[in-house]
Amino acid sequence: MIKKKISLLIASFILSLLVLLIMSECVLRNVGLGDPVIYYSDSAFGYSLEPNQKLERLRDSTVTINESGLRSLQTWENTDKKKILFLGDSVTYGGSYVTDEDIFSELICKDMLEYVCGNAGVNGYGVLNMVMRSRFDTVIDDADIVVFTVVPGDFKRGLTTIKHLPYFVGKPSGILTNLFPAVAETINFTSYKFHVGNSISKSNDHGEWTPPDHSRESVEFALEMLNDEVNRLESQNKQVFVFLSPQKNDPNFSEEIASIIDSNLLLNYEKYYMRGDFLNQDEYFYDSVHYETAGHSKVASKIIEMFSELNLK
Repeated sequence: MIKKKISLLIASFILSLLVLLIMSECVLRNVGLGDPVIYYSDSAFGYSLEPNQKLERLRDSTVTINESGLRSLQTWENTDKKKILFLGDSVTYGGSYVTDEDIFSELICKDMLEYVCGNAGVNGYGVLNMVMRSRFDTVIDDADIVVFTVVPGDFKRGLTTIKHLPYFVGKPSGILTNLFPAVAETINFTSYKFHVGNSISKSNDHGEWTPPDHSRESVEFALEMLNDEVNRLESQNKQVFVFLSPQKNDPNFSEEIASIIDSNLLLNYEKYYMRGDFLNQDEYFYDSVHYETAGHSKVASKIIEMFSELNLK
């Protein structure tokens, strides 16, 4: 009798869990999860987007990765048009919550029809990833115009790798993952977001000893590497621009590190440097740094304006 009750309890638990998983999967798929963007690992620039993807993601947005691994509705290869390449992090990439047509790189080439725009923004990139990608990714080395679109935090990241990021390298596999891909994607992201396991191995409790802070040195090194790469690109007769996008709470780059970066870029690039201080309204931002569609539109109009002033349009 007891064994029968235990068996019924176990069966009831399994059935309840299965129903919960099915309901969760339906809800999560409905919001755009379950078909994640796929990346590949690279020993030079860390990682990048796998070519030839088209996904339906958050807020009914579409994410298209073309044959060259760029987020773009246009083909990068086999075109007679001049090419504009945008190198950056997740701000440039645009997020999976903004549809292709509304990200600033697409808006720019919708206006500048004589160009093809390639968006090489990748989630989690630092300046060193961008520099190494620019230097060693031969797929994108035929750009006529290169725009580094950066935020202050990019200069402190060093060369990031995909190992410690919640992104998928190859299609998710396994029975449960195949049955409940949206649930699996949510668990994967949540465990990263809330640092599951880090409370033990990465508590950052060093007792009375305080680790040194090399933020300033890392920023200065990243600025140096960026400048070297800009000089290399310019030696190949490419036109190179740097756009510094702000944190929502610091549109004028008044924070110490942001101010150092801003001053350095202005000194080195002058008219080829664009400050993002025009992004000074909350409506432009999805969160503390990423854009809403209004932000993408604003950035696109400013870059088009700058290109026009330099007779590139």
